[in-house]
Amino acid sequence: MEAVFNELIDVLDQEIDIYNDIFKISRDKTGIIVEGNVDGLEKIVQEEQKLVVKVAQMENQRNIILYKISRALAMKADEITLSTLIDNTEGPIRDKLKDRQQGLQKLINELMECNNINSKLIRNSLDYIDFSINLIAASESQDNNYGMDAEKSSVKSKSKFDLKV
Repeated sequence: MEAVFNELIDVLDQEIDIYNDIFKISRDKTGIIVEGNVDGLEKIVQEEQKLVVKVAQMENQRNIILYKISRALAMKADEITLSTLIDNTEGPIRDKLKDRQQGLQKLINELMECNNINSKLIRNSLDYIDFSINLIAASESQDNNYGMDAEKSSVKSKSKFDLKV
């Protein structure tokens, strides 16, 4: 049984490594968003997608291991969490599982915070673009033209934007 738990710990370590890579990329993404580097953002999103695929592969491996553990502990596989495993183990295995659990929780919280910042930055950029388009479209369609005898002219200029994206 110890071998199965060590297998689980190895998979958790690999997941932690991948999540660390995702976190590093998310921090880099913040700078790229601030710079407005669309090409850089596209490249970084592609890197993230590759890492997400790796996480999914690790999740599959972890589920297979959890199935083995569930059979040994006479529990349902979908009811097993790291907390329940920690409660059902002892010694060095328990300590390793607890360390992985705390590391994952910390890392996921940091990742969520970074993603929230990136999301807000992107939203602000889109709001600014929308505001700019509205400003340009509104300034070109106003009737602020006066003729030769100081009477308001009804000449309207055509907007450069006839469709809002």
